[in-house]
Amino acid sequence: MKNRFLFGWLFFHGAVILSFLASLLISPSLSFKTSLFDIMPPSSSLREVQGADAKLAAKTGRAVTILAKADSFDKAKAGAEAFFGHYQPASPYFESLSLYLDSSSVSEITRWLHENRFFLIDDDDCGLLEGGNAGELASDALSSIYSAFSLSDLSYLEQDPFLLSERSLKHYFSGGALSATAMALRDDVLFSELGGQFFVLIRGLVSEEGSSLTGKKNSVKNMYETADFVKKDFPGLDFVFSGLPFHSYENASSAQRQISVISLISVILILALFLLIFGSFLPALVSVLAVAFSCCMGLLSVLLIFRSIHVLTFVFGTTLIGTCLDYSIHFFTSWKSQAVSLPGAVVKKRIIRGVTLGFLSTEICFAALFFAPFPLLRQVSLFLAFGLLSAYLSVFALYPGLVGCEKLIRLLDFKLNFSLIQKIIGRKTESERFLPFLRWLPLMIFVLAAVVIAVNFKSFRVKNNIQELYSMSPRMQENEILSAKVLDTGSSGWYFILKGTSEEELLQKNENLDAFLDGAVAAGKMKSYLSVTSFLPSEKRQARSYEAAGRLLPLLSGQYEALGYSENITDCMEAYEKDYSESKGRFLHADDSLLPGAIREGISNIWIGEIEGSFYSCVLPLHVKPEEEAFFREYAESTEGVIFVNKVKDISSQLDELSQNMLRLLGLSFLLVIVILLFCYSPRLVLKISVIPVIISFVTGAVLILCGISLGFFPITGFVLVFGLGLDYIIYGIEGKNSGEKEKERLNDFAILLSFVTTALSFGALAFSDFPPVHTLGLTVFAGLTTAVISSFCLSKS
Repeated sequence: MKNRFLFGWLFFHGAVILSFLASLLISPSLSFKTSLFDIMPPSSSLREVQGADAKLAAKTGRAVTILAKADSFDKAKAGAEAFFGHYQPASPYFESLSLYLDSSSVSEITRWLHENRFFLIDDDDCGLLEGGNAGELASDALSSIYSAFSLSDLSYLEQDPFLLSERSLKHYFSGGALSATAMALRDDVLFSELGGQFFVLIRGLVSEEGSSLTGKKNSVKNMYETADFVKKDFPGLDFVFSGLPFHSYENASSAQRQISVISLISVILILALFLLIFGSFLPALVSVLAVAFSCCMGLLSVLLIFRSIHVLTFVFGTTLIGTCLDYSIHFFTSWKSQAVSLPGAVVKKRIIRGVTLGFLSTEICFAALFFAPFPLLRQVSLFLAFGLLSAYLSVFALYPGLVGCEKLIRLLDFKLNFSLIQKIIGRKTESERFLPFLRWLPLMIFVLAAVVIAVNFKSFRVKNNIQELYSMSPRMQENEILSAKVLDTGSSGWYFILKGTSEEELLQKNENLDAFLDGAVAAGKMKSYLSVTSFLPSEKRQARSYEAAGRLLPLLSGQYEALGYSENITDCMEAYEKDYSESKGRFLHADDSLLPGAIREGISNIWIGEIEGSFYSCVLPLHVKPEEEAFFREYAESTEGVIFVNKVKDISSQLDELSQNMLRLLGLSFLLVIVILLFCYSPRLVLKISVIPVIISFVTGAVLILCGISLGFFPITGFVLVFGLGLDYIIYGIEGKNSGEKEKERLNDFAILLSFVTTALSFGALAFSDFPPVHTLGLTVFAGLTTAVISSFCLSKS
């Protein structure tokens, strides 16, 4: 048996470690994720365009907005310039960073518009020209030229006597294409004033390296440091930060900090408890090393299969601390239960049946999570299953040899005649007098919980709201609210994804959607929107624009004469006509390298591009009335290639479905455990065991109701963990009673209580976290395990 366990230990750990190292040669890239959207299942509405949405999220997920805030425009601008200058001319923290929209930017756009003026005539002007009213457009150009102010660079006047490029420029600015905010241009920067404070806008896209929370060049951390440095030189200056990278950083920092603190405190308390009870450093030292090694195996297995790990996987992974310690506790309790420590082989024989059955029941529950179509659950399942197997093998492969090493024992034991465990277990129990009451205690707890659930039955149903899974810190919340007021972008939180078999088909669908949205704007259902075709029309519309521009050719002579080109009118006309004819068929495309920087930036977050032979783009409605969502969703459902996306709502609904599936998987896992136990125990004992999960479910449900927590994904995941761990207690209790020895029964009771204490230290502290998923998980598991240990103790005595 010893050799088999040792061989299994070496084979398992060697296989995991070597496989992971080999995988690094094939795919060395690993990542650490923190965003809730990173772990959420794909919305049912996104299955058709899942790759496009992932690519879109990768872009928007790295976008940041920084507002320099001060009581004067000059100070705000100076602070913004100091911040911006810190990252110039290039920085590893940003893929792009922009502050200025200066004359050179406008000139670049104007020059590009002039070169492509025949293709960018808007629908209204095309209608004017096609309706035979070209003279009206010519007259408007003359009025603009001879007016006191013109946006056009008149150096192009000879080549563009109808000011087509100026009309396009006005269309770009008036439509919000170049800045989808409420900010105005002043001294080459975008600014806004609100409540006596001035805000200057800096927009950026953090680099992939900078967005990594595990890398040394984290952009968010560096931005905070830069802001603090700049503020020292400008008293009264402040910065407002907005964007998903800031939330991910805050989310990860908070979760990592809380997990680290909770784990450290738990380990210290558990170590102290082990030293006090066992009177030796050996159990504490070996147990902590086993837990650490198990967590490493869990981590390597997740990285091996998924190539990334989410911060919440570590939160769930704290389960291993309590579970792995359970095995150690049962081993060392038996070992130290007498004045003379038992040999390792004897200890192993005494506990192997109970620990193995507990291991199998827990492993089955953990493995069930892997079948849920949910990235986080699969990570958690793999982490826990591999970590638990490591702990189980370590107890039976390594522990017997360690406790058999007399030199090591003499070195690590305290100089005490006997440990506290012998005093505790040596006392005669008085529990017999309370047996009648203990028999009824689980029923009393069950009835009380059932009453709570019955009174609140209408609210006790599976319900998920992804917005409840993340709570911003007061400062981050203040930043987002202030940023939303200043920018006034009016993002609705939902959008359209469009799909086409070619770029041209996609852009035409884009234009059809634009027409629909224009109607919605006219009807007062929304105020504006961002669309690729606001910048770049389809070839079909460009061709229409080109043909419409040809209707101006007969007016060339009169127009040049009105502009005072009488002497070289023929040359001007020939040059114009030549330019027009040579432009034919020269269409603009979204991936053109000659696009002006401002336009590239404008379409960067909404042009998704080609993925596996299909083309995708995004259209973002702004300032939409929430009650009108069904109106827009209906359009998408009735239009091929247009997908309406409301991630928060759709994913919450998807989580409801997944939560229900998890309950079904949990039920199947429980039935499988019962079948296995029927081979080991009598039907009467198996019936006792099966009662425990029912009591746990009702009591935990009642606790969630009293705490105002919905029965959602995280509580149900907590149920799975509780079922896996809680069944161990009743199995250990039955094993102790079946031994027929009062000493062994007391020994088992003590081990169960000690196991519960160590697990409670791991999970009870999580309930105090201010991170909602961690808090909910900790509360659910703590309530469930407390119920499990009380019920198990009582039922095993009856």
